[in-house]
Amino acid sequence: MKQQTSTGRFAIKNALVWLAMTIILVVVPDSLERWMPLQIARVLGWVLACGLWVVMVESEWKTRHGPLVRFAAQFVLWVSAALLAIFISDAFRP
Repeated sequence: MKQQTSTGRFAIKNALVWLAMTIILVVVPDSLERWMPLQIARVLGWVLACGLWVVMVESEWKTRHGPLVRFAAQFVLWVSAALLAIFISDAFRP
């Protein structure tokens, strides 16, 4: 029972951090676009979002999964957050 609760918390925490990353990847570049090219603003958003991931969930990923699984799963999560953020950002551009 405890393992299910722990796994559930891990999944919820990851989902919330993924959502926060997506929001950061939408808001930060769109806010900084006045002062710099969008591509550079997106890189800065990515730096902030990755920092959030590392601080909030990376250590638990390391204890639960080996490097190959961690790389593959995080790659999918991070790229999906970035692609969704770009889609949302571009959908609201004039």
